[in-house]
Amino acid sequence: MGLQTVFSITHSDPSMTHTGFSVIAEIEMIALTTLNRGGNWITMRHGVREMTAKRILVILAISSMALHSCHKSQISEFTVNRLIDQLELETVVMSPLLDKSPSLENREFLYPLKSYPMQDLGVGSNPLDLKRKLKLGGAEFNVLFSPPKSVYSFDVELPEGCVLDFGIGIVRDKNSENLVRNKEGKGVNFMIVLSSGGRKRTVFQHYLLPPPKEDSRTASYAKFSVDLPRSEEIQLTLITEGGDQNFSFWYNPVLYQKGKNDHNIILISVDTLRADHVGCYGYERETTPNIDALAADSTLFSHVYASSPWTLPSHVAMLTALYGVHHQVYHDDEKMDPALTTLADVLRQNHYFCSAFVGGGFVSAVYGFSKGFDSYSEGAGGVFSQRSAELLYENVSDWLDQNAEDKNFFLFLHTYQPHDPYACPDPYRSMFLPADAKWRHINLLGHLDGKPNIFKKLPDDERLNAIGLYDAEIRYTDEQLVGPLIQKLKSAGLYDKTLIVFTSDHGEEFFDHSSWGHGHQLYDESLKVPLIIKFPNSAHKGIRCDTIVSLVDVMPTILEEAGIDVSRLDLDGQSLIPVLTGREKEDRVFLADIGDNVLDSHVPQKYATNRNREKFILNKPFSDEDQAFFLHPPPATGPVELYDLVKDPCEVTNLAHTRAGLVNRLIRFIDDLYASAQKRKSIRPEIDETLKEQLRALGYIK
Repeated sequence: MGLQTVFSITHSDPSMTHTGFSVIAEIEMIALTTLNRGGNWITMRHGVREMTAKRILVILAISSMALHSCHKSQISEFTVNRLIDQLELETVVMSPLLDKSPSLENREFLYPLKSYPMQDLGVGSNPLDLKRKLKLGGAEFNVLFSPPKSVYSFDVELPEGCVLDFGIGIVRDKNSENLVRNKEGKGVNFMIVLSSGGRKRTVFQHYLLPPPKEDSRTASYAKFSVDLPRSEEIQLTLITEGGDQNFSFWYNPVLYQKGKNDHNIILISVDTLRADHVGCYGYERETTPNIDALAADSTLFSHVYASSPWTLPSHVAMLTALYGVHHQVYHDDEKMDPALTTLADVLRQNHYFCSAFVGGGFVSAVYGFSKGFDSYSEGAGGVFSQRSAELLYENVSDWLDQNAEDKNFFLFLHTYQPHDPYACPDPYRSMFLPADAKWRHINLLGHLDGKPNIFKKLPDDERLNAIGLYDAEIRYTDEQLVGPLIQKLKSAGLYDKTLIVFTSDHGEEFFDHSSWGHGHQLYDESLKVPLIIKFPNSAHKGIRCDTIVSLVDVMPTILEEAGIDVSRLDLDGQSLIPVLTGREKEDRVFLADIGDNVLDSHVPQKYATNRNREKFILNKPFSDEDQAFFLHPPPATGPVELYDLVKDPCEVTNLAHTRAGLVNRLIRFIDDLYASAQKRKSIRPEIDETLKEQLRALGYIK
């Protein structure tokens, strides 16, 4: 064992190439043999004596057999070990922050500006606030902040095939420039040392330079994997030294065992996709051939209600399994309470590698969505490119190439592609348009000249033109994101062992009830979304569930399929497994709502729920000021609406006046529910100019 130890290091991470990072690959080690100078594979040999190949093989074989017989039964069942979670004050052997007074005010200047302490489930205590979420470029990462000289030491077990996956980096910002005494820009030496029985071995060493002051880059960064030797008990130490007061960090150092990928989860949210424009939901146009093929391998839920008709609160509900009355994120100046448990929180704690690729905007990490994720990347599915769905796939494909082989993973994917403005590349944009169509792309809200005109009637040819462009966006997303992703999973041997959940956050109005867009009505065109769940190994294939369910049911369904007990979680949603297996046959009660005057809409609060197939909407009255805001008046709906969804699926005939008893019971139900809800402290997000630009492009703010 002492004669030769071989470590393999991988240096690559295509998922970072889209975030504007500087990757510095200067590896200076003694006895370094480079097999591929392109930066992919490096093999290091330490203490190799000169001997014949035959003699080496004999000694190694004897050593291996002896170790195998001694230790195989002694190493416990290995699970993913996140060193961030294991860091306690006693494991911090050395840190310059230990010398800082705990009572010192404005400690924030000691850390990178775009960072904050982690509050993810399972992260444990946070000594010196070293466990942090760090935003660089368009992504947010979990890091161990390690300004030189820092020494963190962990007692670990290393099974056969154990890998340490990590990144290293240095941030340059105003805080770091104020603290760095070494003005010459010296770098940081990153080292990983294994210690056992009084013997120490350096298994990784990398000298990283900070980005120069004249450079526009804000960080230097590199990612690695190190194969580690089998050991029952060993001490693993992370060291940063040199480059006095540099803002250096370790990105998400994780120990895992090769060959453990047996169950994965992918949640896909296509923003603004109404269910009745999807082929497998009965739409007459061929908008979704790949989604339809996925549905044939899946369980399809035909009556699924979002909890809100706009992006932010609906995604909070989806990822926490809580209705708005309990998560209480209703407005653009509110973010998720860090005390809420997210889907990623639970999966991370249960040894999944959790990453997200989203379109930013109202699913930005600014609103708390990165909680539980190891990395949370924004922009690839954003609104600024007509190819956002395609760019999202490229990012995800790169991530799968680097991470999927040996890791159980959870991926959350989101794109704004079908969201207004409706614009996608040729030939898709003209696919559902007549030759004489007026528009080949349209910013519909802009064409209406803003929210005062959302109740304005347009000529029928313009309405059909807008619908054709919206459908084109759906087809583009289907062919450039969903289709390639399914093929990628199949070719990589991942499809059968991956749970795939395909859905949306809300729908879109095309004057179905005298208004355009979304966010201000609670009719089915705004709330009903597709939900297709492809289970591993063809389980529950080809099932169609016609029971009414809700998007808050997605999280508990995923967790039950993953074998995770949710009984201790206080969730509004329930697993859908009893529904699809026929153990539960009754319609569930859904809840949806809109906050008052969301995004300066001048639309008052609304609530919706159901009793079986009777749908109830409670409307707070418009004030005179609200009425005056609109250049075209809102439709006169009255305070309450009740629709028989079986006989009247388009919600045309209001039956409220004929069912006074049911209406009164539903009003009391809503009043009691909201009155009894525990109030959460409102937390305001810090919205920068980049996010404001995204929200303007989506038509949400001026």
